Amino acid sequence: MIKIKEYCYVSKKHDGIYLDCSYDPDFLEVFKNRIPAQDRKWHPDIKQWWVSSKWAKQAIRDAQIFFNEIIEC
Repeated sequence: MIKIKEYCYVSKKHDGIYLDCSYDPDFLEVFKNRIPAQDRKWHPDIKQWWVSSKWAKQAIRDAQIFFNEIIEC
């Protein structure tokens, strides 16, 4: 059984934020529908999403819906 993370790490850098959350298809659907493609980028090498500062607050609000704890680093 895979234990699912109940938290999402948020790191502010590179004129935006990085999100380090466990895979959740429902979160991804909301995230991709609300954050324009040009303002988000998946980094497979570090398994994190980068979101521009323009959409950072929205991304954090969305994460708060799906994860019990948002940890700012």
